[in-house]
Amino acid sequence: MKLSKTHTFRRRQFLKGGAAGLSGLLLRSLAIGMPPALLFRPLHSFGQDVTTPLQTLILSTSSAGDPINVNCPGSYVNGLENNPHLNPVDFMLGNRMTRAAEPWSQLPNTLKNRLAFVHYQTNSAAHIEYKSTMSFHGSVKNSEGNGSEMFATAVADMAHAQLGTLQAEPLPLCKEILTVKGQPLQNLKPTEIKSLFAGSEGTFAHFQSLRDQVLDDLYVSLRVNGTRSQKNFLDQYAISRVQARSLGENLGELLEALPADEDNQNGPIDQVIAAVALARLGIAPVITINIPFGRDNHQDTTLEVESLETQSGVAAIARLWQELEQANLTDSVTFATMNVFGRTLTRNGSGGRNHNRKHAVMVAFGPRINAGVYGGALENGHCSGIDPVTGFAVPSGGILPEDTMSAMGKSLAVALGHNRTTVDTRIRGGQVIGSFLNT
Repeated sequence: MKLSKTHTFRRRQFLKGGAAGLSGLLLRSLAIGMPPALLFRPLHSFGQDVTTPLQTLILSTSSAGDPINVNCPGSYVNGLENNPHLNPVDFMLGNRMTRAAEPWSQLPNTLKNRLAFVHYQTNSAAHIEYKSTMSFHGSVKNSEGNGSEMFATAVADMAHAQLGTLQAEPLPLCKEILTVKGQPLQNLKPTEIKSLFAGSEGTFAHFQSLRDQVLDDLYVSLRVNGTRSQKNFLDQYAISRVQARSLGENLGELLEALPADEDNQNGPIDQVIAAVALARLGIAPVITINIPFGRDNHQDTTLEVESLETQSGVAAIARLWQELEQANLTDSVTFATMNVFGRTLTRNGSGGRNHNRKHAVMVAFGPRINAGVYGGALENGHCSGIDPVTGFAVPSGGILPEDTMSAMGKSLAVALGHNRTTVDTRIRGGQVIGSFLNT
């Protein structure tokens, strides 16, 4: 592959320490096969337990308000208008029979054994409320328990130190806005990341010499100030030279499939592939993507777009699971979706669907998540209350509909491995849904 002068310059600048917050630490960590945090603060990081109970989160978000809530388990209720082009089928989800559009039933059983659908209401009715919705309208707090933060940002803040990721902030691979302390983060396109690591003559050969140089520098530092356990830790990493070089070379291979579709560059599948590669390398504690499920479909007269994107959306989730399996990450990565609002479960005068502030659905899977349906849709198209123990839909009592968003966020945060006391401080209102957790 021949690199243009512009490409070569940008790539060089990235490797020296630039490009959207990903510093030269990334190259150094790839070269020696160590977590970036160990290079950034070796005396604080070496010798600590390298296994962590926390999960990396891949989060699909949407300001479009996709109708993902319309054709999933828990939404097939008498009097509601599910998509006429999607054949509804009954299938087992967890230990209960459910009904949903057929594509959901065709997901691999290994995935369905961890697949959950949480019905909640966002209390938003306009696209411009996206940023507010992602902070649960102020219910998600900063590290001091004050102010307001987006859910993705709060989770990243709670997780990055223990995960040892290169950056503390979430990494957005889609166009949706992510903020930290009110400031927007720079969005990265998967193909832009690939271009930074495009192969050129001598690139991977350089890893070996760079690896040795970095290790020598670390030994000098640890020889003076390090403990015995820190030195032993470094020795353990230094042994696997072939493995370390392989990791660096694999980065190029992981992104080599991009773009997966020349006609849809940086689309959902590209985002999925890049997200898994970045999760594998420990770049960020939260990576955001966008998987469409019908988008803003007021004028989707026949609901054909909703049908097609439900099928492609479920396929993208299946592809994510496949990529995680191949990367041996199914036990260390959790996936979830969050929308600014759901869509009406009845059709408007044009045949499409309007905004629904009273009903949305989070689709999630992870090793600490019990498969099943939590809450559900009512005959009026609103979400029900949720029994906090069983997760069953209840007409009254339990977790009230207006508290279901905080309950959903708390349950997901605990499933990611975060302490319940900390979660209660960071997310106000609602309560954890006990049966959602596989702990």
